[in-house]
Amino acid sequence: LSVNHDYFETDGHPLAVVGTTYMSSEVQRLFFEHPNVFMWNQDLGQIHDAGLNMIRTGWWTGWDKFCDENGQPYERTLRTLEAYLMTARKYGLPVQFNFFAFLPDVLGGNNAFLDPAAVRRQQTLISAVVSRFHDVPFLAWDLINEPSFSQHLWTMRPNGDPIELAAWNEWLDKRYPDRVKLAAMWNVPPQSLAGTISLPSEMEFSPRGMYVGVNSLRVNDYILFAQESFAQWARTMRATIRVTGSQQLVTVGQDEGGIQDRLSPAFWGSSVDFTTNHSWWQNDYILWDSLAAKQPGEAMLIQETGLQRELNLNEIARRTPENEAALLERKVATSFIQGSGAIEWLWNTNSDMTESNETPIGAVRTDYTEKPEATLLREFARFAPSLQEHLRDPQLPPIAIVTSQASQYSVLADFQLEAQRRAVRALTYLARLPAYLVAENQIQRLGNPRLVILPSPQALSDTAWAAVVKYVDTGGTLLITGPVERDEHWQIRHRAVELGLKAHAEPLVYHNAELKLGERRISLAFGQQQQSWLDSLHFDDGSTLREMPHGKGRIYWAVYPVELAEELQSAAELYSYVATRIDIAPPFSLLAPLPAGVLVFPTVMSDSVLYVMSSDSDEDAAINIRDQATGAALAFRLPAQHAAIAVIGKKERRVVAKYGF
Repeated sequence: LSVNHDYFETDGHPLAVVGTTYMSSEVQRLFFEHPNVFMWNQDLGQIHDAGLNMIRTGWWTGWDKFCDENGQPYERTLRTLEAYLMTARKYGLPVQFNFFAFLPDVLGGNNAFLDPAAVRRQQTLISAVVSRFHDVPFLAWDLINEPSFSQHLWTMRPNGDPIELAAWNEWLDKRYPDRVKLAAMWNVPPQSLAGTISLPSEMEFSPRGMYVGVNSLRVNDYILFAQESFAQWARTMRATIRVTGSQQLVTVGQDEGGIQDRLSPAFWGSSVDFTTNHSWWQNDYILWDSLAAKQPGEAMLIQETGLQRELNLNEIARRTPENEAALLERKVATSFIQGSGAIEWLWNTNSDMTESNETPIGAVRTDYTEKPEATLLREFARFAPSLQEHLRDPQLPPIAIVTSQASQYSVLADFQLEAQRRAVRALTYLARLPAYLVAENQIQRLGNPRLVILPSPQALSDTAWAAVVKYVDTGGTLLITGPVERDEHWQIRHRAVELGLKAHAEPLVYHNAELKLGERRISLAFGQQQQSWLDSLHFDDGSTLREMPHGKGRIYWAVYPVELAEELQSAAELYSYVATRIDIAPPFSLLAPLPAGVLVFPTVMSDSVLYVMSSDSDEDAAINIRDQATGAALAFRLPAQHAAIAVIGKKERRVVAKYGF
């Protein structure tokens, strides 16, 4: 089991991952306390017969049963894992094994990631387990499932212990050796930073803290401190694995919080061998889930996906089993857009869970009857072998969306996240232009897109701004929507003026505005929250979109944060206008109109073009398109809220593999 820059491989051949999570149908997460190889053999045989090609497993609870207080695993623990791996090997199933869940605090210490004593015991556990199985070729290690940085799970808040406080101050001293300058950045009196600098308080994470004398300008630094500290922990654990002689894959299993305000693959991705995302709740942003988790030059896997049960107020399920399966179909299909595939959570439903949204998750019920999800997974598994032979050398789309972490790691994060999501939908669903995402701290790995879009940034670090301007200088085209006149500490910058534009930022305090695109006028409307917090740009000549040469490239600058206007079509029209100006056309032509809720996303491979189509519409859609690269036509009916995949061979100029039609 290995990875290249984009996909998994087995024995050197691409693998389209269609897997599941499995512990035991009998005792679920207690399978190490109560191992039953007879049940494993039965269940893994069923998974194998379904055609699935990878399983994820590991420890989510009960670590005190697996090892002593120093982290040394018991011999029975290692023998249990050996039996599990032998059973998986019998059925040819690669295994991802998870060590910790949420916070690795089970081995004591004052801070799970920063306390040397705690980290040493974690290394003992990992080292002992990996040493025993370091040469198992079908095994990968997941360091921790859905990590949070502190005891305040699923948020980015300080733990508040002395070790964290000391590490925070050490980090600040290295990053900002001049306390007077740091005070200016944070807009506080210099004397307030004398001595030990406290961790941010809860009020500082509130956008209204400034009204009670507490500003939030330290939040960005705290989040960067947490990101870098966790990335260092991941590097330490990966190095611990490598010392054993293991060359097995290592990852971190993060959920959607990682691409929002928690520990992000944009930071820890370089510490592991592939990145992940767990697509659970962001059902309206399934594509964004994948694009944001994918890091430049590194494979990405949707490592958990499934259906959390949605309930009405009377505790009755909102979705039918068939509708749940349709949503899972869209998630699995979309996982092949710049991703390696998906692992479903969970094969057997876990009736021991205490929350009603989790109890029913799984393809096989406790009475061993199957949900429609199981049939769906079998269908994807049958398709995977015909897909994976084409998963080679994917080309990046010509458009990159650069995300602002300066805004995303502020107390106004929701605006930047919404700008990203709406930019993705406007480009791909409405303008029919595929794109990829690059986070601000990854800007040096941008590549060579023909167009970079900076959607409603409001703020950006000086380093990132210099990088995008350099991209333009070397011949690229940049589209900015709204101002970018602040840095990560919300300090004023005069970036438009520095580019030779007579312009300034001002508060966006109106509901209606117009954006002029040549002879066309696009109406924009901004809601209450946008009027309360956002800025717009004002050009002295009254124009609303400027086009200007810079170096060898060009900059298009719209004065409004268009992605955050109420009507999404406005952003799509702006994107199409700029793309047309620089001769970027959709990679397929529409032979018949498509509903706005239908995604058609092509990826050019070395020998083919991979088309993923997903419907968010309430009506069936007649897909009738022609691929521009091959001239091949694609025509079929896509059922409402379902997905389909087609592979068009470049030599054959026709569909050579398909799913869903």
